[in-house]
Amino acid sequence: MQQHTYTLDHWEDRSGHRLTWKFGYWGTAGEFGRIEVVYPSSRHGDRHVTEVRGDTVPVTSFMGWAYGRKPSLYIAELSVGGAGVRLKRNRWAQTRAGRALRMQVTGREYRYLATSARHRDRALIRNGVEVRILRHGSGARKKATFTVLGQADATDLALAAVMCGVNTRNLTRAGAVRAFFARSLQWLDVFQ
Repeated sequence: MQQHTYTLDHWEDRSGHRLTWKFGYWGTAGEFGRIEVVYPSSRHGDRHVTEVRGDTVPVTSFMGWAYGRKPSLYIAELSVGGAGVRLKRNRWAQTRAGRALRMQVTGREYRYLATSARHRDRALIRNGVEVRILRHGSGARKKATFTVLGQADATDLALAAVMCGVNTRNLTRAGAVRAFFARSLQWLDVFQ
């Protein structure tokens, strides 16, 4: 089975007012060329959008309820190449595989799941292809590394890249509990 590794570097643009700050990852992924992840690329009320653009990858965007600077899986919408994608997940499942985010893009079934209890280890899987995502480092040395197993195409890489700019804590039980308490405290703050 083929294996390739690509690394994207983290970047920040903190110019102007804090509501206009942008963050993301960028780099070159072999034959796929330049890839750039931007979050939040735009804001729509309480919802943030993460967007991926590049030389060969389709424009991919993920919009969801804001959790920090990133969109979350709550009330989420995914678009690949301008076409909407239906997202499904079982938030009550007990296993990481059961809690996976499921989507169908260009006739192919994908699963995006946590591969360990750590928040930084994820994988995007479809029949014959697996893209393992590891976010590591801190500060200016933060990076996202993609290990591609199998014959991946530009759509596979675009989906994996956009998920780097999405808060996916809810894919683990412990992350879901933390997100629930954070959201509850946020709602309590609204009523004061």
